[in-house]
Amino acid sequence: MSTYEILVQRILLQMRQALEGQRDETQEWDKRLEDLARQIVEETYFDVPFTRSGALFRERMDRIESQSRSLDQKVTESTLVILDRLEAVINRPALACRMRDDDVAGGLTQFIVSGGPSIQALERGRTEADGFLEGWLADAEEVTILDPFLFKREPPRHDGVESEDVRRDAEVQYADDLLKVLGKKKKVNFIYRGNPDKGDGGPQKVNQVVANRIADRLGSLELKATFFVVDDLHDRVWMKRKKNSDWQAYALGTSRGGIGRRPTYILPMNSPDCESYINFVNSLMNQAQRSHERPIDFKRPRAKRVSNSGRVRRIGG
Repeated sequence: MSTYEILVQRILLQMRQALEGQRDETQEWDKRLEDLARQIVEETYFDVPFTRSGALFRERMDRIESQSRSLDQKVTESTLVILDRLEAVINRPALACRMRDDDVAGGLTQFIVSGGPSIQALERGRTEADGFLEGWLADAEEVTILDPFLFKREPPRHDGVESEDVRRDAEVQYADDLLKVLGKKKKVNFIYRGNPDKGDGGPQKVNQVVANRIADRLGSLELKATFFVVDDLHDRVWMKRKKNSDWQAYALGTSRGGIGRRPTYILPMNSPDCESYINFVNSLMNQAQRSHERPIDFKRPRAKRVSNSGRVRRIGG
């Protein structure tokens, strides 16, 4: 029933109740009351003079009512679509922090590591990342780490200047923390970039205090390490292989020294990508300069020149 008809019937009921004692039994009486009710509705609620009402007005009201029903239907349909989309969002796999949300529904697809400019933020981010990686590597037989700045500790970002003793203690602690993540009795492959030659310039990539500390502790931890130094590397990837199993890997958003200085991520690499990536890793190892004792610098081959006698001489030789 349209709004117009509802109003007519409501007023008609009130009029009948008020005039109950004066009612006659003719149909004319009911028609006069209904016409009067329609006049009241049209003039009071719709500001239409009674002389202009009738069939034309009711036709217009019916058309408005039909449009209103059509709009209601569209609103209902749109609402159902929105509800379906909301349900899909609610039921999709969760994106969550592995360290903070133990009971998240769905598969975890990423691990966000904390970070910030303060010492507290640095320690919190490093603790989160190291704790996760240490647990993941616990059952590994062989570990491969690709990180151009793996052996460089980055100081916290603050206004203070570290003293020599504070810096040295922090670099030793950095190396100890890295070894703690690796654990004991494993084969470990380190792939990294070495320090530039004196004439090349550029930032230092291997901190000697860190390198010395790691070299000193390899034997006591029964780590069979190989240090592969390369001239060019950007990836930060940690890989492991359990006994009689395929390689698994995680990609990190920053070098280990930068973890905690800024928020970053640790993302799992799926099996097909990992199988392809290991070919790249093997290629890097084959081209790298290596050591089984300690992190070394990359030694660029010296240029050759031909002497006047025709003999090949190395520049600087």
